[in-house]
Amino acid sequence: MLKNYFKIAFRTLVRNKGYAFINILGLAIGITGATLLLTYVQDENSFDRFHSKSDRIVRTVLTYHHLDGERFYGENQPVLAKTLVDELPEVEDATTLQKIGNFIDFEVDGVRFAEDNYFMVGSDFLRVFDFNLLQGNKIQVLSKPNSVVLTERMANRLFGRSDVVGQTVTIAYVGECTITGIAENTPMNSHLQFDMLISPLFGDQEWWEPDQKDWSSFSGASYFVLAPNTDLNSFTEKVNKLAGERMGKKLDDVYDYSFQPLHNIHFGSKSIEKGLEASKGDKSYIIIFRFIAIFLLLIASVNYMNLATSKAVFRAKEIGIRKVVGAAKKQLIAQFLVESILIALLALLISIEMMDITMPFFNQLTGKEFEFSWATLGDYLPMLMTISVLIGLVSGIYPSFFILRYMPVEALKGENKGDSFSLRKALVIFQFIISIVLIITTLVVQNQMSFIQDKDLGFNDENLLVIDISGGEVREKFKIMRSEFSRIPGVQSVGGSTRVPSEWKTIFEVQASFIDNKGSVGDSSTVYYMGFDYGMKETFGFRVKEGTYFSGNDQADSLKVLINEEAVKAFGLTNPVGTMINLKDRGVRVPVQVIGVLENFNFKSIHNKVEPIIIGAWNNPSGLVDYFTLKVTGNLANVIEKATLIHEKFDKETAIEYHLLENQRAAFYKKESQANAIFKLGAGLSVFVACLGLFGLTSFSVQKRIKEIGIRKVLGASHWSLFYMLSTSFIRQVMLAFLIASPIAYILMNNWLQKFAYRIDVGLGVFLTAGLAAIIVALITVSYRSVIAANSNPVKALKSE
Repeated sequence: MLKNYFKIAFRTLVRNKGYAFINILGLAIGITGATLLLTYVQDENSFDRFHSKSDRIVRTVLTYHHLDGERFYGENQPVLAKTLVDELPEVEDATTLQKIGNFIDFEVDGVRFAEDNYFMVGSDFLRVFDFNLLQGNKIQVLSKPNSVVLTERMANRLFGRSDVVGQTVTIAYVGECTITGIAENTPMNSHLQFDMLISPLFGDQEWWEPDQKDWSSFSGASYFVLAPNTDLNSFTEKVNKLAGERMGKKLDDVYDYSFQPLHNIHFGSKSIEKGLEASKGDKSYIIIFRFIAIFLLLIASVNYMNLATSKAVFRAKEIGIRKVVGAAKKQLIAQFLVESILIALLALLISIEMMDITMPFFNQLTGKEFEFSWATLGDYLPMLMTISVLIGLVSGIYPSFFILRYMPVEALKGENKGDSFSLRKALVIFQFIISIVLIITTLVVQNQMSFIQDKDLGFNDENLLVIDISGGEVREKFKIMRSEFSRIPGVQSVGGSTRVPSEWKTIFEVQASFIDNKGSVGDSSTVYYMGFDYGMKETFGFRVKEGTYFSGNDQADSLKVLINEEAVKAFGLTNPVGTMINLKDRGVRVPVQVIGVLENFNFKSIHNKVEPIIIGAWNNPSGLVDYFTLKVTGNLANVIEKATLIHEKFDKETAIEYHLLENQRAAFYKKESQANAIFKLGAGLSVFVACLGLFGLTSFSVQKRIKEIGIRKVLGASHWSLFYMLSTSFIRQVMLAFLIASPIAYILMNNWLQKFAYRIDVGLGVFLTAGLAAIIVALITVSYRSVIAANSNPVKALKSE
């Protein structure tokens, strides 16, 4: 019986090639788009779950209580892990990850490298986490001093091959180290990303060992494996009590510990500073992408339902005959379900090829590394099959029941009662509601991203080459190097600073107390702090609103500061120039004088509002100068080449580290850029699939009214009037969809924009553009069939049966 169902279904599709093509193509696009999006969603939701103990691993989160509120940090004292392992039975194992600087410098065969993708960890790291080793014993590889584990990717980068166990590298601050193991490249769905693991067992370094026992040194990130069924609240109370006793009252009053489950880190780290997560996920995008996938499938399914119910008019006699000769209701339902499933399976075959073609593009779009090939097809097949069968069943259920409503006598007479035309209208409207919502969403996201790119940041960020200062030797010769950088052809100016605007590292903070004219000291507040040299003003184009900038005289500038407009407002200063401030940093109190007010500038991403900041001189006591910034007007490659030679002349230990500031700013908005691209893709596919269905419905409408069109032409109807008659109904449906979609899209986008401190307004123009685009696309879609019908020979139409 099943074989017969498939045979009849196949013959039906062959006889109705246009109908089959539209349905199969629409479903294939829907299945492909949905599978790609759901693969992305699945990958994001799988972060850190590949570890066998993932359900019992937690990360320490440090809460800092201060006058302005609370802040959360993903760092803690290295001594915490050892203490809890030794004294709390709830802790089965623990590991602490550390870094000595953002980049670590090392040398291989006389060639210098700088690496930021590294951790200093003990052998407990590979006990807690299940990162696989290709070479080496996971218990032993990091158990000895001066041991290094490289990933396969890093080994190939340094040596051109991966079998390098036993080779040596010379690491700054550590010395000569032996490669003891090769690890698989870190999975993309791990919040910890590394290319190098370095044993922390080098106790001969005087500064290292005391740090590992100091309760006031917050230089590590600890992860704990808890015993099964551990109550996290009770455990947290125990830790705070124990740590409070060890830290002493002074630290205990301002710091508390909490613990974050491993699988929550990717999506739950938005407010956590100084964490080790390589990227921070956004749950809202996952929800949106999941809905786009569902929408694509719904639109494709609605197409099938619309076309199938429209086609029912021409299959009424077939159904009538089947009923007369004794076909049971369930047999007829099975026949139509088999037909819809067959279409879905044919669409599946096409979608497999589409996946193969589009996966590289999708990887580029999302920054992922999904692989789609015959070797990995088995990983995707369950999802593809599930979606295909589900979409086949959903698409086929309503049409099968709708067609069975025809009474045999009416069907054989060719009568058509209750063809559910109103439902088909509702389904078309539903399709275009989704499509228009996605169009509006895409336009708003695009406008916001353009706003980010074009917003006046209060400084120039174009053509700025930032060079990191890594060694103390360079700082001692800072002014000489700055002078040599400034003489490079194509360098307009050079600035030096402790941090740079659009900073990706932690910005220094100090305690500031403003002193009024009577000498009274105000309340102390935590304020951001950067140190600039004289050249920063020209290099970045900062604008001085009141007073003056630094003079360039190091001694005279050392006790002078500038503040931004936000600081003036926050501290209620009426005459800020000349105001005295007490700065307290690391227990040292320094009185400084305000000599000028800078116009507000975005020193962090524009997700955040501009906050108060104090700008001190480059040789201030509150932070070491850490960057040169070169304003480049000539050939960038030539400037980098000359700058590298200067760096190597003065820094014999470390490799040059540089980047363009505008590229760093772009990294702040990577998630939004990816979401924007995916919105565009989803909107484009949704509109295309919806238009496929609209084209099919127009074709059936023309076929159904072919005699009417012929009679109208004979009676003198113009081409325009016939086109208007055939298209006006669909245009009204699209316009109604626009009216329903607009408030939905407004609410969604208004909520999304709340995450930006500086944002666009969702204006009327976006909605009019989206509505006009939908109407134009619909008109183009229906016009082809309408024009052909309007130009057809009326004699042939009147002869048709």
